[in-house]
Amino acid sequence: MILLLLSSSVTLAGIIGSPHDLRGYSGNRSAESCLPCHAPHTSQTLPAPLWNHELSTQTLIMYAKTHSPAMDAALNSQPDGISKICLSCHDGTLAPDTYGGNPGAIAYHLGWELIGTNAGNNHPISFIYDTALAAKHAGLYDPSIKLSNLTGSTGTITADMLFLNRMECSSCHDVHNKKAVPGTKLLLKDNAGSALCLTCHNK
Repeated sequence: MILLLLSSSVTLAGIIGSPHDLRGYSGNRSAESCLPCHAPHTSQTLPAPLWNHELSTQTLIMYAKTHSPAMDAALNSQPDGISKICLSCHDGTLAPDTYGGNPGAIAYHLGWELIGTNAGNNHPISFIYDTALAAKHAGLYDPSIKLSNLTGSTGTITADMLFLNRMECSSCHDVHNKKAVPGTKLLLKDNAGSALCLTCHNK
């Protein structure tokens, strides 16, 4: 066994043992951690490596522009890219064994992880967050200038947390638990004192 000596502020992390370690799920036919999401060979054309899980065709209720003055941004009518991948499990419409061409059979019951089909009850996703949006709203930092202050990074919000300049689920959550803060719900930054929120929101 190789032991790594790390400072007290650094914790070994990874998919194994995290909430996304799917080896223990009843719907995981392979008993592998990665296969329910990724496969060596697949035809899914999405911005995620070798995506293997089926995607939900459910039409979601999206966050309404009337909820926030900042939502005059370019909101998509439906989630796209990375967030669509997250919702293939978290909107609750597909069984966890709906992967690798299998239609799925296991009932999927979630607790706090269930977003459901009303995405409007959560932080908006799949919208452009850029300098132009920040210039319109003093309550937002310019993501191309503001540092993310994620552990071990000197990058900006744009570099570290956005996807094609879009705010997505993975802007706050680290699905592979490589940079997630221990004890959080796979958050990239501990939200004690609203620290994660205040990364982007100038309050």
